Parts: sequence; structure tokens; C-alpha cells
Amino acid sequence: MGPFAIIGNPVRSSMSPALFRAAYPELPPDTYRTLEVPDAFTGWKEMQRLCIQGVNVTMPFKADFIQLVEHTVTPVREINATNLIYLKNGIWIACNTDVNGVVNSFIDSGTMLRGKHALVIGAGGAGRAAAHGLEREGALVYMANRTLREGVFPLTSVPDLLKRCSLVVNTIPWDSGQAATIRFTSNHVILDASYTEAPLKEVATQAGSIYLNGYHWLYHQAVEGYKLLTGTEPDKKAMRNFLGL
Repeated sequence: MGPFAIIGNPVRSSMSPALFRAAYPELPPDTYRTLEVPDAFTGWKEMQRLCIQGVNVTMPFKADFIQLVEHTVTPVREINATNLIYLKNGIWIACNTDVNGVVNSFIDSGTMLRGKHALVIGAGGAGRAAAHGLEREGALVYMANRTLREGVFPLTSVPDLLKRCSLVVNTIPWDSGQAATIRFTSNHVILDASYTEAPLKEVATQAGSIYLNGYHWLYHQAVEGYKLLTGTEPDKKAMRNFLGL
């Protein structure tokens, strides 16, 4: 089985290799490795050299790897982002488990999605996956971003959007000064993408909001992803224990 890897730049501090070892303790430690490369094509060549069977794809290559595979699974093309490619029957397939990572993080916390208004902050690959998943589950989604584009609100609209949205997915960094200007309430449920920075944790906790750190997202996308990579169920209890969930 394998070998597998996580690929990106930077990626050396990723928890994915350790999480994989927790999920499959019976496999050799080098079954899942880290590939930090300057660009997607260099990474692709390195994967072939190492006979890699599948990779988790992280920033900044979530769009680039779509062009290198033979087949994509919905909604990869729609959101122009993949976070997982794997080899099956000689064909490279791209999929996106971030969608389930977001949806299942909310559902696992007891939060219903249908009919809710949701704000996704950040319009990159993670943000687009979040928006797709929430819309699929029946939420009305608004998106805010630093760079303006059609159908996306500027970050200055976040305070007004929070008045109508009870669900929030944040995929961008905030410094403490910026974060302090966000007015959450006890009615908000916030999911942060980053498990290293947790940029909105302090302001959400002070407001009495329900706060879900990035470990929730990491766990739920990894459960789905590791099953696709290995064809077997991971040890979910061990994964939760490892992440403190």
C-alpha cells in the first residue's frame, strides 16, 4: 500500500503525516511522507520518481494539479480546486474532500445547515470548497474576500453580513487588531480553516460563539481522503484522540 504524501509549499509543518500514522498504525512510518516543491509540475515529476500512489494537495497547488490528472470528480472543476489526487486502475483522479470537511464539521457539532445563512471569508480554493458544500446542504452562502471579484463582497462588508449570517467559515489570516473589529454574537457558529493560527478563536470565545478550530476540518476531510487513498477505513478514534477532538 502506498506510498502516499502531502504536497505543497510550505508544507513541512503539516500534521497530515502524523495524522496518517495515527489512522493506520500498522503501516510503516514512511508510507506517508511530505513533499515540499517549488511548483506543481516539479511535484508531479517527483511523485512519478518516488512511485507515489496518491497525495493530499495543499496551497498553492490546489488548482494546478487539476490540469495534470486524467479524471476529476465533482465538484473539482466547478470550484477549480482539488485537495486530493490518487491513482486508481492506472488513472489519476482528482477530488475534493474539503467539501465534506466543512459540512461534516458543522453537522458533527450539532449545527443544522439547511435554510441557514452562511458567510465564507476568503475566495481561494478552501473558501470555494466551503461555499460549495454549504450550498449543497441547503444554506444560503455569502462570500467576502480581500480581492474583489464578481459575486463576492469586500471584507469591509463582513460586519453587515454577520448580522444576517449565523454560520461563518474563515479561510484567511487575521491579525489580532483586525480580528478585534469583528462583532460575533452567541448566535454565531464559526469554523476556522487554519489549525496552526486559529485566527478567530479569541474574538469568537469572548463573544460566546460556538467556535470550531481547524482540527475539525482537518479530521473530517482526512477521514474521507484516507479512505480514498488506501481503500480501507482509518482508525477514527485514534485520529480524534491525536487531534484532541
